[in-house]
Amino acid sequence: MDISVIQAKPEDSINIDQYLSAKPLASPYQHMHWLIAVKRAYRFDYSYLLAKVENKLVGILPVCMFKGLGGKINICSLPFCDVGGVIADSSEIKDALIQQALKLVDQQQAAFLEIRQRLTDQEVKADMTDQKVSMLLDLPDTADSLFDSLKSKVRSQIRKAEKNGLDFNYTNDAKSIEDFYYVFSRNMHNLGSPTHSKKWFYSLRESYGENLLVGRVWFEDKIVGAGILLFSGNNVSIPWASTLREYNRLAPNMLLYWNLLRISCERGCKQFDFGRSTFGEGTFKFKQQWGAKPVLLEWQILDNKGAMAAMNTGKSRTRELVETVWKKLPLPIANTLGPRLRRHISL
Repeated sequence: MDISVIQAKPEDSINIDQYLSAKPLASPYQHMHWLIAVKRAYRFDYSYLLAKVENKLVGILPVCMFKGLGGKINICSLPFCDVGGVIADSSEIKDALIQQALKLVDQQQAAFLEIRQRLTDQEVKADMTDQKVSMLLDLPDTADSLFDSLKSKVRSQIRKAEKNGLDFNYTNDAKSIEDFYYVFSRNMHNLGSPTHSKKWFYSLRESYGENLLVGRVWFEDKIVGAGILLFSGNNVSIPWASTLREYNRLAPNMLLYWNLLRISCERGCKQFDFGRSTFGEGTFKFKQQWGAKPVLLEWQILDNKGAMAAMNTGKSRTRELVETVWKKLPLPIANTLGPRLRRHISL
């Protein structure tokens, strides 16, 4: 099989969308729209690799020339999300795409190639303690069927949120980005984590168009929760969702997630990606209650020869210290300084 690997052009975006939309394993992050938004918001260059056989698209690999806090470049697929990597029609095509990406490591004098994918063929084990997983939910044909499948405790929490006077709506206009950022930036500050720039979310909205929606939860005309959905064919992902802590007693998170799941069913989606969690921890259990199942994540770091390099996934003392200090910064200062750091943190 004669496989050619070339660099995509912006006009290839429609063909790429059609290819990925037909692939059950494809994520919304793997569309060119993600890298275009990265370029627009954070000025990192990218290379979108296409594999073709007899001029037919048979595989893709999106990569970003990402610069970390230390100033070194690495080739990352993909930054700011937990799933990237290759979508290909065969293992031979996948290998050809990775080999081309390794050439970019040399050309860019990069430190390594990082590929973030799921082990979709890996058997789920009873105990995956401390391992990073994607939480995926297979959606039924209707929202009513999904609601009926939920445990009575979950259904009662949704009803509780409604009885507490919370309201939900969704859109993707500019105001929705402002509303989302109001909640998101405060939540990140409380967690001691630098926030993305507002420009990043505006760039995503511009790139994804109608395939991005913002769900919002309100209490007495005040925004108290918000989440972003990204769509790709039959798949939908929720990269970010936040609620204001002082309103958590009203269960805004339950109303938010239920309605985002409802919208996904109504759009005909078949799989909902709740995002990355550590097996057995709090966010894992929250997602599990909706029926989501864990799928192991495989994040590889390869040197320019394709050999596996060491990867530190632990939480350092330095990071813990930064988080403690960050929480004490006034919010306006944190929101000004945060994006300057966050653009160099790939997850």
